[in-house]
Amino acid sequence: MVQLLIWVLVFGVIIGGAVILINQEKAKTRDAKRLSDITRLQAAFEFLFNDTNSYDGAAQNGCAKFGDPVSRCNLQKYLPGIANFRDPSGGNYVVTVVPKQDNYEIMFHLEKSHSDYEAGKHTLSPAGIQ
Repeated sequence: MVQLLIWVLVFGVIIGGAVILINQEKAKTRDAKRLSDITRLQAAFEFLFNDTNSYDGAAQNGCAKFGDPVSRCNLQKYLPGIANFRDPSGGNYVVTVVPKQDNYEIMFHLEKSHSDYEAGKHTLSPAGIQ
């Protein structure tokens, strides 16, 4: 009976450890997707700026106020499918500074430290990812 209890305990520890590792890897995968999305978004804003010498075209008919989802930004020409742009956990990347002549800001978060970025809230602006 004691041996059976020990085996159950050992298997429980192994399964518990595996679940924790799998959840950590899922968070890393979501963060990698977030950084990929944000990098693509940054490129789209820069293409817009190169074409028009301004970022404010992104706000036309779209992300024109604080808190709007990035998926509403007028960047379809530079980022096809932006209308379906979502955070991997189901939320939205949001506008925290409405695109204007020389500025914009998009907020996103990371669950874990990834590359050179700590876990927590981050922003994308013309200066890059902060």
